[in-house]
Order: sequence, then C-alpha cells, then structure tokens
Amino acid sequence: MTPPPPERTRGDVPYVVPSWVDPVVERATAVVGGPAGRYAVVGARGLVGAAVSLVLMGTAVLALGVWQKGHCLMKGWSTPDQFWRACYSDLPVVHVSSPLAQRELPWVGDVPSNQPPLSGIAMWLAAQISPEGGQGLAAQQWVFSLWALAAVLLLSAAVTATVGLQPGRPWQAAHLAVSPVLVTLALVSTDLLGVALTMLGLFAWRRDRGWVAGLLLGLATLVRPFPLVFVAAIVLVAWRRRDLLPAGRLVVGAVLGALGVVLPLVLVEPQALAGAQQWWSQGAGFGALQMVPALHGLSVPAELTVTVAVAGWVGGLGLAAWVVSRPWRRVLAVHQVAALIMLVVVLTAPSLSVQSGLWLLPFLALSSRPWWEHLVWAFLETLHFVMTWLHIAYSSDPGRGLPASTYSLVVVLRVAAWAWVLWRVAHERPPRRSAVPARAPVLSAPGG
Repeated sequence: MTPPPPERTRGDVPYVVPSWVDPVVERATAVVGGPAGRYAVVGARGLVGAAVSLVLMGTAVLALGVWQKGHCLMKGWSTPDQFWRACYSDLPVVHVSSPLAQRELPWVGDVPSNQPPLSGIAMWLAAQISPEGGQGLAAQQWVFSLWALAAVLLLSAAVTATVGLQPGRPWQAAHLAVSPVLVTLALVSTDLLGVALTMLGLFAWRRDRGWVAGLLLGLATLVRPFPLVFVAAIVLVAWRRRDLLPAGRLVVGAVLGALGVVLPLVLVEPQALAGAQQWWSQGAGFGALQMVPALHGLSVPAELTVTVAVAGWVGGLGLAAWVVSRPWRRVLAVHQVAALIMLVVVLTAPSLSVQSGLWLLPFLALSSRPWWEHLVWAFLETLHFVMTWLHIAYSSDPGRGLPASTYSLVVVLRVAAWAWVLWRVAHERPPRRSAVPARAPVLSAPGG
C-alpha cells in the first residue's frame, strides 16, 4: 500500500487541511497554485485567518447572487418575467404587494401577509431604512440592495460561528460560506437570518451560554420551524448523557425568546400570526413530496396534508429518541441527531420552498461530508430552483413552461437528494477532530 504524502502526515498542523484530504478541494485549488505543500505553514493566522478568508469568499458568492438577480434588479420584479429569468425574490415582491410599501407592518389590512413574524419584522425594518417608499422600481431596488448588504453581515456571523464550533476543522465552514446554492437562494427570502441565528445559537451553547443559545434558537424559529430540530437534538443528547438541566435552560430560553417577540407583535398587530393560522388549512406547496399527487391530478384534503406533516415531526422525534436511547450505540453529536429528525420532517413536509435549501447548509458545515456530496446535492437543488419558476410560469405560456408531470419528477429527485445527504450526515463516524466540539458533555460526540 502506498503511504500517504508526507504533508498529510505532519503532526504540527493545528487543523484538517482540506486540500490534503478532499479530492474536489485539491483540484479546485489549481486556480490559486494548487494544494498546500509539505513545507507550508498551516494555521499561522489561527482560526481568525480561516474565518476572515471564508467571509471574504462568502461575500464574493453573495455578489454572484446579486448578479444572478440582475435582470429583475434592473427591470423590476414583474410577472411572469421574474419566473422566466429565475430572479424572483420575496423582499421586493412582498414589499410592493403589501402595506410595507407604505412603511407599515406587512400584516396590516384586510389581506394580511403570510410572512413569519421575524421575517416580516426584518422586511419592515428594511422599508423603514429605505430612502424610497411606494411601489415603484426604485423602492424595489433599495429594499433588495439593503437586504443584500444585510445578507453579507448575516453570512459573516454564521460562518464565524461555524468556525468557532469546530476548531479542528474550520475550513468545513466553507460548506456554508461558498456553497453554490447561495448564488440562487440567499437573496430569495429572509431565511439566511434564521440560519445565522441558528449557528450563533449553537455557538452560544458550546460556550456554555444556555440561556443565550435558547434565546437565539427561539428567534430563529420565528423565521422557519427548522431550528426546532436542533433544540430537540440537544435535549435528546442531554437525556442520554443524564445532563438535562442545561438543556432545560435552553428550552426555556427558546420559549421566552420566541414569546418576547410574538406577544408584543400580536398586541400591536393581531394578524401577525396569519401565516401560522393559514398553515393549518392550506394544502401541499411547492417542493414537497406531498404535492406530487396534486401534480398528477389527485385531490388531497388539506387536513390530511397537515396530519402527515405533524406525524412527520412526531415520527422524527420518535426515531431520534430511539436511536439515542440504544445503549450499544455511541452517543451521536447534536447535528447528527438533528439530521435524523430533519430527514423525516423533510419527507413529510407540506411544502419545501426553494429557499429551504439554505437550511441544509448547517448540516454539511457541521459534519465532515466531502465536497463531492455537496456538489451533487447542490446540482439537484439548483435544478429544482430553475424548474420551480418554469412550472409556476407554465400557466402563462405552456410552450415555454414546465408541465406538472415533469416538475413532479424534479421534486422527487430533490427530496431524495436531501434524504441522502441527511442520512450520510447522521451515520458518519466522528472525525479525529470532532466536527462539533460542543459544550461538554452535551454537544460533542466521543471519537470512534
């Protein structure tokens, strides 16, 4: 057997060097002179150097995202042009189609917006800061540009937190910083806010700040419910470790954090929870397996859709609890337990919008999955992104759009890619330098 190159066996390197262990990264470094050599000084700038480099690269990726939305940014977000050009974004569209154009909360009026609480507040703040109000092109451009700047700050915070979570593998945060899906998804909605709050919450948990971690994760759930899988995973791992008190503080902090925003908001605008109320009565939405029967002409009652979704959450929690409780199994890291829950939730979700793809990036960044797996998933995620807009535009021009039968195939492939990645994350063995060296003893897994 051929021994590994000398640079890969050096004992003085402070962390894993991607260009030594990942063939995709090794090939990609050709544009900057190739992988690090055997005499290269690795880690001279510490984790700060890695974080700064990743933030700069992430900013460049977001700049590509602005370019990808360039047609709409210059011409405006109009239907169906925004679908043909695949440059749709919630920020300008919701701004001009809701009271945000008058600098009011998006839930005001007879037809309240279905934006989640924290997303609506973020959009409202952008409307307050924007020099231009109303429904014109200038207002759309300002709102979108302000969110692009905010996205840079949010991605920087998320990446920095991810580097801090895994000092033995800081460059694994590149799965979050430079993922190809950021180009298409980061500026579609405010989901990046929830992702950043989630990573900051996990970092606070690692730093033994249970209340702060709970507060941040509670706020993140006001963007999407996905952060609940991390809260549940922390509780389950703590239960296995017989260390429930810190996890209890986190849960209480999450509840207080969410209520601290929701209660005042509801007092100011009672319709602020319109989206949550509509969720219980709406049918299957784009991107979800539950939508496939409807795409083939089968009618599925909304009650059944909601029942399956709730059963998915219960089933995911049950599966994770069963796996964690097995005495012969090693204790999984929190992100692995969360991946198990997320796997079932994704398969039974009533909708899985295009921007939901951002929520898989934390699992990749906290794991030790290689880049080839990321790129396979990212290809199918981007394919789904484009095909969704073509399917929506099908009604305006069937000759150019995507019919329901073809779109259903894309949905199945995309969900299969999600399930594959989450399964791989949940069943990987911990690397020598733990992917999540979390707060002892709850968030980290022993080596194996």
